[in-house]
Formats: sequence, C-alpha cells, structure tokens
Amino acid sequence: MRFRNQNINHPPPIKPMGEPWNYSVSPIYQNILNCFWETQRPYEIKKYRNNNPRLRDPFRKINAYKVQQYLNHMNKNPFKEVDWVEDDKGVVRGVIMFYDLHKMNRDTKKVKSFCGNQYELDRTKGDVFIKEIACYKGYEEWLEKLIQKHIPKSQDSKIIVETDNQLKRNRDILDRLGFKCIDNIISSFADLYGIWIRGGEYKPIEKAQKISVQRLDVPIIDSSKLMEQILKLNNEDFSNHYSNYNKGNTWKGLSVRGYGGKSDFIIKPSEMVSSWKKENQDKMEWKVEDTPLRKILDEVEVYFQSLKKIFPHLENEENIERVRILKLEKGEGELERHTDIQDKNAGIGNGEWLRLHFPIQTNDKVRFTLWNCDGTKTNTKMGLGECWYLDMRKPHTAVNGGNENRFHLVFDIKSNKQVREYMELTSTKYETETEIDDYIE
Repeated sequence: MRFRNQNINHPPPIKPMGEPWNYSVSPIYQNILNCFWETQRPYEIKKYRNNNPRLRDPFRKINAYKVQQYLNHMNKNPFKEVDWVEDDKGVVRGVIMFYDLHKMNRDTKKVKSFCGNQYELDRTKGDVFIKEIACYKGYEEWLEKLIQKHIPKSQDSKIIVETDNQLKRNRDILDRLGFKCIDNIISSFADLYGIWIRGGEYKPIEKAQKISVQRLDVPIIDSSKLMEQILKLNNEDFSNHYSNYNKGNTWKGLSVRGYGGKSDFIIKPSEMVSSWKKENQDKMEWKVEDTPLRKILDEVEVYFQSLKKIFPHLENEENIERVRILKLEKGEGELERHTDIQDKNAGIGNGEWLRLHFPIQTNDKVRFTLWNCDGTKTNTKMGLGECWYLDMRKPHTAVNGGNENRFHLVFDIKSNKQVREYMELTSTKYETETEIDDYIE
C-alpha cells in the first residue's frame, strides 16, 4: 500500500482543435475512473418493450471531465484536489476527491442539504471537506487510512464527507472512523448522498424531512364516481409527461388546476430545462388557475373539501398549486428511478410545495418504490381512495405491470408547521416498512 506520490506530475489530456478531449494520453484518468465506476452504483440491464435492452440507472456522477478538475488540469478551481492509495502495480485501490479549503478565496465553505439546511466549514479552524470517496472490495482498510490522513488533528475542527448512502462499504468505513450521517444531498442523477460529519455541533433535521412516503389519516374516498367521469374523457386528450425517465411515454396526465389554466398543460414552467424556457418565454409568466376540467370532473370537489377540513389554510386556494390526473399505462408502464429536485420550491418547509396522491384506479401489480435518507427503500402499494404523501425530492420509481391503467389524483399543496406535525403524528398510526437496498458489485 502506498499513498499518492505528490512529486509525480501526471500529464494532462489533450484537446485537438475541433475534437473532444483525449484522455488516453494520461493513464491516471482511467485508473481513477475505474475505482469509482467498478465500485459505485452498478449498471443494471433490463429488457423493455419489444425486447430492446436499456439501462435502468444510466448516469455516472464521476466522469473524466470531473477528474480533470480535481487533478488541476483545467487552470481553474485550484482548491479541488484528489488523493489516492495504490498497490505495488500502481493500480488505484482507494480514492478521495476533496476541497483544499486553504486555496479557496473565502474562509468558509457551506454544504447545503436537500431540505435547505447549511453546514458551514471554516478553513481558519482547520475544517476539511471530502466530496467523494471510493475503494475496491477488500481494500476498505486502505481507504480508511487515506481518510484518516485528512482528518484534522485539532479537537476544534470538523470534517464532512459526502458519500452515496446505498454503499454499505463506505458507510461502514465512516462509522468506524466516528462519523455520523446528519443529513442528505440528493443529486439529479437520483443518487442519495449522506452528509457525514465528525466534530462540531449541529441541529438534527426535523422528523418530517426524513419521511419519504406516508399514508395520511384522511378518510378514504369512494373513487368510482370520479373514475366514471374520467373514463368519459377522450384518451387522446391526455398529455405526455415531458421527461427522460418516462419510459415508452407511458406516463400522461391532465390538469384540473395548473399553469395557464390549460387542461393539457401538466408541467411547471420553472422546473423545465433552460432550452425549453428559452423557447417558451411566454409560458414563464403563466399563473396557476383552474382549468375547464374542474367543472367537467366535478367529483374532484370531494377531494378538495376533504383536504380543506384537515388543513384549513387550503381554504385559500392560493395554497393549492397544481391538481392533476396522472395516468400510468398498463403493461410495463414505468417511471425510471429519478428525483424531482428541478422544482426548487418543492419540499415540506414553510411555503414549500409538497405532493399528495389519491389512487383512483389501481391494481395489484402497481408498485411504487421510494428510497429513504439512510439508503433503505420502501415498496408501497397505495389503496383506492387513500391519501399518501410522497417526497418526490428523493429517488423513486413507479411501475404498472397490470392489465389496467393506473390513475392518481395528485395535489401539490403549500406546506406549513401544521402539515409537518400532522405527518409526524400520522406516521405513528400508519407505519411504513423499509428494506436494505445496498448496491452489490
């Protein structure tokens, strides 16, 4: 075992005019990438419609471009550093990517969690921030020693390490080193990272922020009358949901209440990609309004009134954002693992928007899976007419393997203290089960 030799200068990649970067000229790039790619979230092949193969989790958070930054081959962000431990053949067996806070142009570095909490590191106190860690199976002790090398010596200092909470090997290493997972970061790649800290003081996050999926204590509503009205609609009126995780375009919807007051407009303009915003600048000014469907599907009023009785602030319907009928088609209808973090106002903090689901047509082969803060997962089957809170900021999937379309009535409502307290109280009545879901190489 040997640590990185800082006296060895690894050659940078080259970029011929008009061509992509050529990383093959510097073997250290693939060496580092292998340590991440061969030990992190695995590729999972699954057959889809017409037996076409596809990747379930096709994204990679670590790539050559990121390694280029941490090897300081880009002449910017010199505080980004990489360190590793290698075997006698020079193969990288454990690696960390970290910030050298002393090279930053400010004294503090703030780590922001998915629920808006901020954890401050101070370079004047010798604090340390490690952004990524990885090691091969059997080399846990090596990575442990590598991290120990960077742990500050002062008792007044603290260190934060971020790691994917579905990687048991990394969790165990940090546990042994005296770290504690206090919060989470959720990436657009549907990774659920833990914020692990050693030293310093911090305030625990609210219990409600940890709830991922929860049935609420709302009276069950007979959905048959609303479904009768929905089935009278033209199937072609349902709009395809604009997303890259909507496999086979099997997820569609209609708005009862939404932006621009148009029933076929089911998205939220502010959460769209920049290219869409540029092409649809007029829609960025749209406000939330009832659509004509609210009168056509007048059975939805039962649901409105049910929620208003429990959450009085909803009497002011400015506290109700989108209300949609979402359909997941029968027979392999699927939403691939994803997160809905594009909506910066989503959440359960005061003034943020949270999501409630009422199943109005479902079947035994509909499955919803949501991953929890600690890396476990919860598989849920929601009953007809029940009301469920889903934290869509966290990674989740939905699959309809049945012979009947799945329809949900979905409300986005404004959160406040009463809503959070109600969810926490309900969680003691309807307990959800979790199961270990660690990545296996």
